[in-house]
Amino acid sequence: MDAYRNLEAETSVLGAALQDQKALKLAVEMDLDEFTEEKNRIVLAVMKELSKAGSPVDLVTMYTELKKGNRDQIIDPSYLMQLINFVPTTANVKSYIRLVRECTGRRRLKAIGESLISSSADIEKTVDEIRESAALTIRDVKHNGSVKLISQEEAIMLTYEMLDEAQKREGKPENRIKTGLGPLDKMTGGLYGSKLMIIGARPSVGKSIFAMTICMNAAKQGKRVLYISLEMKVNELMEREFASASMVNLSEITSGDISPEGWIKLAESVALLGNKQIFYSTEGYNVEDIRKAAFYLYENGGIDLICVDYLQLLEGSKKRSNRQEEVSDISRGLKRLAQELNIPIIALSQLNRGNAKEKRPPTMNDARESGAIEQDANIFLLLHDPDVDELKNEDLRRLHKNLGDRGMKLIYVNVDKNRQGRKGIFYIAFDGDHMRFLPLSKEEPNE
Repeated sequence: MDAYRNLEAETSVLGAALQDQKALKLAVEMDLDEFTEEKNRIVLAVMKELSKAGSPVDLVTMYTELKKGNRDQIIDPSYLMQLINFVPTTANVKSYIRLVRECTGRRRLKAIGESLISSSADIEKTVDEIRESAALTIRDVKHNGSVKLISQEEAIMLTYEMLDEAQKREGKPENRIKTGLGPLDKMTGGLYGSKLMIIGARPSVGKSIFAMTICMNAAKQGKRVLYISLEMKVNELMEREFASASMVNLSEITSGDISPEGWIKLAESVALLGNKQIFYSTEGYNVEDIRKAAFYLYENGGIDLICVDYLQLLEGSKKRSNRQEEVSDISRGLKRLAQELNIPIIALSQLNRGNAKEKRPPTMNDARESGAIEQDANIFLLLHDPDVDELKNEDLRRLHKNLGDRGMKLIYVNVDKNRQGRKGIFYIAFDGDHMRFLPLSKEEPNE
């Protein structure tokens, strides 16, 4: 069996197109170089010509068109009849096309490999430039190198079918990742597709724990998560997870002064955490490093979510005139990676301290070296630890005090940008001793 050509599938596509209008519409969208046999390329070319002119496509019109340019010397009516007689059923034309394109993809990948060998010897190009060029070319192969335009009618039907399918799946597992934070899930519908979510906050507000809460909830749903930490070591991350899962105070864990009861709780938390598919990297110094780790998981079991803690600690892959341009490159690189893998990426962003002095909640503009971060983000949310005098609502003031008496904080969360959902503000409780965020009870105000 030839991995690079499938003449039976090519013949079946064309034979189906000569008998069925729906099959014809699909066939004429294909490229000529997807067919390896010269006769088949000629037949497809004639089909395209007739369809473009609005003429019917059948044995008579095809042969009449073949006579132009003396193409009938290569293809006679008997070959057209062979195409029709060969195809088992026109109903399977999509499967035939898929087989043809599988071979096309393999041929293109082979050409890329040969080109990559040649480029690797070019000392004028850096390894990163060669790798990036190869990655973009491979992505084009995935999309068959062609542009697919969708009409309004097709778009309506596709979307309606998707909504109908979602309705049928109600109550069943789905691809969307629930953050586990009720108000956020209501606004965003969960995380899905190639969304880039930015979580911005000043130091010590809890953005790393907020992100880890989402990652842990994703893992509880059976998702595979890659957590990139440039600020903490793996053991520091795990100490926080132990505190959250066991309800043993973090200060006890870090100091080693753990009671016998605490050790029992820690042992139980190990069982809870041990089967979660979260993978850590503390060496993702730039987007290319993250890409390598992500594609390793992609090729070895899959990947559903990436979290980067935090964006401003990443290094740019190219020299830029200023740091803002570097951060812009980093942000766009993460966005491209999300699109390539078709998974959401969460990136944490440090905020400038100015808003703290001004006693106001932060905005997207407060992101350090912001560059294109706001533009690239699908979702941008901001965390803020408000002073009690910033709160205008008396119920919130009372809640702020009650939480403080219990060793917790009231955290303001502003979904300041949400491309496919609503924006809004809600409040959540942060339990710093046990490294966890807690939803407010229904009786307490949340916006």
